[in-house]
Amino acid sequence: MSDALPILLVHGAWGSAESWGTVPARLRAKGFRVNAIDLPGHGHDPTPPETVRLSDYADRIVDALQGRPPALVVGHSMGGMAITAAAEQAPERFRALVYLCAFLPRDGDSLLSLKKREAPTIGAAVQPGPVPGTTVLDPDRALPFLAQDADPATRSAIRAGLQVQPNRAQTDPVRLSSNRFGMVPKIYVRCLRDQTITPELQQAMATETRCDRILSLDSGHLPQMTQAAALTDLLAGIARDHAPR
Repeated sequence: MSDALPILLVHGAWGSAESWGTVPARLRAKGFRVNAIDLPGHGHDPTPPETVRLSDYADRIVDALQGRPPALVVGHSMGGMAITAAAEQAPERFRALVYLCAFLPRDGDSLLSLKKREAPTIGAAVQPGPVPGTTVLDPDRALPFLAQDADPATRSAIRAGLQVQPNRAQTDPVRLSSNRFGMVPKIYVRCLRDQTITPELQQAMATETRCDRILSLDSGHLPQMTQAAALTDLLAGIARDHAPR
C-alpha cells in the first residue's frame, strides 16, 4: 500500500510518541505510512518545557508533514489543540483531522477554557513540575481517571510513560478561521467510558465544530493502550475512507 494515506499521530498532555503504544506498528502492518512524533518539550525532544507554547506544537506538526502528501492527522486529548493550531497554519498539509477523545476548540478557546466547561476530573492529580511553568501528574491520583479500564501491566506502562507538561501550551488560546481550519474535514472519536474528558464534553465539542462524522469506542481515555486493536481498525478505516481517489 505504497499509495496509502500517510498518518501522523500526535500525543496528549503529559505524554510522548511512546504514548501510542503498539498502534503505530499495528497500522504499519496494515500497510500505512505512520509517524508518531514527540511534541516540543516531550519525550526525546530537548526543548526546555517551560518555554513551549501552543504555536511550537503547531510548528512541529507542520514540519513533520513537509515533503509528503496531505496526511490524516490524529490528535489524542491535548493533541487536539495542537492539530487544530497546525491545521489553521497550513491547511493544505491535512487530508483530514481525527480527534481521539480530544479537545476540539473554537476560535479563542484554550485547553483550560474548554476544561472549565465540565466538572473537575483529573485536575486533582496535577502538581507543580520540576521547573516553574510546568506540571506533572501524581500517578496514584491520575490513573483512576486515565486508565480505570486498563489491566495491571498496562497501568504500569502508562505510569512509566508520564511526562512533564508545559503550562503555556495549555493556556494559550487558538485563533481559527473558516477559510483555513474550517475547510479541513474533521472526524471525532468519542470514548464512552472516558473519565478525563467526559463523553458529554466530547459530544458538545464535536457538535459545535460540525464534525463530518462522530464515531465511538467503548473505552476510557487511553484506547491506544487499552484497546489498541480496535483503535487500529477504526483509524485504518478512516484512512481508507479519506484516501485520494
